[in-house]
Amino acid sequence: MAFQEVRDAWIYLDRNTQVWKGPIQASQGVFQPIHWVALGRMEAELRLAPFEGRIVDMGCGQGVITTNLAWKRPRAEVIGIDPNEERLGVGTMLVQEHGLKNCTFRKGSIEEAGVEPASCTGVFCTEVLDHIPNVREVLKEKVDLLLKLLRPGGRLVLSVLDDMGTGETGITVASPLKFDDFGFLPGRRLDRNCPRWWHLFYSDKR
Repeated sequence: MAFQEVRDAWIYLDRNTQVWKGPIQASQGVFQPIHWVALGRMEAELRLAPFEGRIVDMGCGQGVITTNLAWKRPRAEVIGIDPNEERLGVGTMLVQEHGLKNCTFRKGSIEEAGVEPASCTGVFCTEVLDHIPNVREVLKEKVDLLLKLLRPGGRLVLSVLDDMGTGETGITVASPLKFDDFGFLPGRRLDRNCPRWWHLFYSDKR
């Protein structure tokens, strides 16, 4: 079976799938298809998620966060968006495996989200922006596009890999970013519940 659900009703990718075969030793272990630190980040993100309305997970990858948002927020409509159809296929399989009725995936990007402006109660964009080459030059432009998807009172949740995350996981990013690089984001708040490896922060649209 490609997927498994273990411990505390969280949805995991099976560690034996292609997704987890690679140099990142932190993700290996019989009961750690997702490393405990990554699980801690997911728990921190969930605390920031709206309980209902439309939630978009931009740059969702294989949809692990997307499907867990749908699993833990059953009154919400959760949409995972990514430009890579192969990754979206993994997310769709995960939806089918767990019978999630409130979660869908679609091909798109920050620039072409395919979602109506001002229609979302939440937008997640985690570990995405720092993977875009030379994103500093257009960072505010990208974030403004995400904010446009939110209705008033909606929440934008962002995360970028920190120096410790790069060192311990071996993951490299095209454009290393820090919390301070988002000084233009009104009312941004750093989430202190997130474990090491990431800067996790959010802003509520006025």
